[in-house]
Amino acid sequence: MAGTMDFSDGAKIGYALGGGGARGLSHIGVIKVLEEHGIYPDVIAGTSIGALVGALYASGLRAGDIERALRLDLRRLALLADVRLSFSGLVQGKRVASALKSFLGDLTFSDLKIPFACVATDIVHGQQVVIRTGPVITAVRASISVPGIFTPVNVRGRYLVDGGLVNMVPVSTCREMGAEYVVGVNVIPDPAGRIHEPESSPEDDDDEQETSARQPRSKKSKQPKSSAPNVVKVLIQSLYIPGYRIAMENLEDADLAICPEVGDIGFFQFDKEVEAIEAGEKAARLALEEAGL
Repeated sequence: MAGTMDFSDGAKIGYALGGGGARGLSHIGVIKVLEEHGIYPDVIAGTSIGALVGALYASGLRAGDIERALRLDLRRLALLADVRLSFSGLVQGKRVASALKSFLGDLTFSDLKIPFACVATDIVHGQQVVIRTGPVITAVRASISVPGIFTPVNVRGRYLVDGGLVNMVPVSTCREMGAEYVVGVNVIPDPAGRIHEPESSPEDDDDEQETSARQPRSKKSKQPKSSAPNVVKVLIQSLYIPGYRIAMENLEDADLAICPEVGDIGFFQFDKEVEAIEAGEKAARLALEEAGL
């Protein structure tokens, strides 16, 4: 990473906001703290959930506005997890587009107050696609399309999916947009062991209560059983394993790297927005302190 800088020197600042499902709500906390320090972006690049938050910020909203908007409409965010079987993906495009429209309306890139780039992947050719023109909804919809879960988006004849396959934290895109100082935010935790966490069934809970009634808790009690990972967990983990490595490589070129501790928040747990935002705030304060800013 590059060294520290004086933000009063007029250098062009970029925000590179990474993907990671509901964990990406921590971007809001990061941005909130940066605002408190008088740090604002001249350009923004986002991947997946980072594209959604980045687009909202580029539209002129502040962190508090985004927090209130998303908190008031968590039901819409939950639609992103509405699984319906199809041949190209588990979540249908119309429902995703409906959810995104509630946040982004009919914005086009030319309407945005801050230059913004949305990163997606051409799933046919395996190439990065940076979208900077047209409807913002279409671009974000493409960027969040986790392969196998969300259906791909046809944009000008190219089938686009989640940008995290090629550029999880788009620091390089910010550089291409002219940023001289880039704040990179990664919300993908180390994937080790995260696919198969213990889960207890209702039967286990009943047995535990009966055991507690019969004997002191100091005696041997049942441990939660580990359930086999379902297809969604397998798909998400399959992306997180290379995604974490890509994110770490992306952050090497960031001037300020921020990594909120959001490993306890599931990919679709949008109801944990409070925990995510607080994690973002904590990580941003720590990163700024360590950077002497």
